[in-house]
Amino acid sequence: MEKFVNRTEELTRLQSLYESDSAELAVVYGRRQIGKSELVRRSIADYDGAVYYQAVQGTPATQLRRFAEAAATTYPDITSVKEEWEPLLSYLVERDAIIIIDEFPYLIESNQGLPSIIQHLWDTGVEQSQSTLVLTGSAIGMIHTHVFDGGAPLYGRVSQTPNGRLELTSFPFRAVQEFVPGYDREDRVFVYGVFGGTPRYLTPLDASRSLGENIWRLLCDPDGPLHTEPETVLQMELTDVNTYFSVLESMASGNRKRNEISQGAGIETTKTSYYFDRLETLHIIEKHYPALTDPARSKRTRYRIRDPVFQFYFKYLYGRSGQYELYGDRAYEDLIEPELPDFVSETFETLCHAALPELYSGYTFTQLPSQWWYKGQEIDVVAPTNETTLLVGEAKFTNAPLGYDVLATLEDNAQAVDWTPPSGDDPTYEYALFSRSGFKSSVEEAAEDRGNLRLFTLANVVDALERDTEE
Repeated sequence: MEKFVNRTEELTRLQSLYESDSAELAVVYGRRQIGKSELVRRSIADYDGAVYYQAVQGTPATQLRRFAEAAATTYPDITSVKEEWEPLLSYLVERDAIIIIDEFPYLIESNQGLPSIIQHLWDTGVEQSQSTLVLTGSAIGMIHTHVFDGGAPLYGRVSQTPNGRLELTSFPFRAVQEFVPGYDREDRVFVYGVFGGTPRYLTPLDASRSLGENIWRLLCDPDGPLHTEPETVLQMELTDVNTYFSVLESMASGNRKRNEISQGAGIETTKTSYYFDRLETLHIIEKHYPALTDPARSKRTRYRIRDPVFQFYFKYLYGRSGQYELYGDRAYEDLIEPELPDFVSETFETLCHAALPELYSGYTFTQLPSQWWYKGQEIDVVAPTNETTLLVGEAKFTNAPLGYDVLATLEDNAQAVDWTPPSGDDPTYEYALFSRSGFKSSVEEAAEDRGNLRLFTLANVVDALERDTEE
């Protein structure tokens, strides 16, 4: 059985629903390859009265037949039931069955009335049942439309105690060590910066191979299991994929503002809303706002690709097969490896954000740490506290030690941040510097002389993020 990492809380919630004395409805959702199917299959491993059906695209008749066949492996007598959704589901509910319908949106595509059928069953036919129905879906927008949004057929039917709404997100950084035991801290950061926290992308890693070997064989090799993964996902979810490819390639090249992205993609800015909205709905891209601003009012919105594998593909692989053939065996060393620290630098920043509460446990932060930018000025780490202190920092993932010039620029930029402490007093500043390659002596001397400056190495950040797994 494949490695099962870091879904203990979700597993416990599902199994609590299975053991409830009343009928329960759960929805497990999240982007493709995030581990929904593995979670629900694992959750029923020790339950005899469970039916698991993985829906595929097909006609209504085919879907019904396949569901009945799946149910018959556990409940043979169901073959005598009329092949319609309500009698089939009612039969199972009466027997307190655990019913898993994986990729529920495929069923909705072929039968728009199915959510209403389940609604009617849940409202009228489950009073004496201890059955659990679990629906999963990658089409996040469709799940909201038919389950979560007000007015949706299944709105209000999802179990509350425990909460049957389970959104699966990427693994946190600390899970990486489970996939590549033996990798040092720096290589674990590189792994997370290239492969992210998606189980499907982490599972094929071979801890006995080097980072470069894993990147090449999984992503760069035309026969690698992840080589065309982003393209495949997009083609499964979207039409007119060429335009989406151009948008993502533009973003991967470094464009962040809507007009920059549209220019890079060769499309009119006024026509980008549709493409951006679809990519956001699929959790492929996300909006990014500067720290301390109201997202509803901010005019400084940026966009970024959420998954490092998508970012890697559109930066290094999409449309570049001929270039790699030209370089042959030296393609990785010459074209990718020198740029890898810069590629991973944004991930390092997000790890610094995540480590901040542990590193500064004496402070209470009133907002999640984030980046800040305004009129050409940028700060990597900004975190307001509930006192008068604004914590500001810079994170550098370069091969060179961090110098005093970085600190001086940070101090200047901090004065431009518009923030008033809750007390109304003038802000005070706490400075943090994060560096992959250490610090120059001038910075270390400044930290020794000042009480408002702290220096953190990559090891400090990683240890803070992994600490709770070691205790």
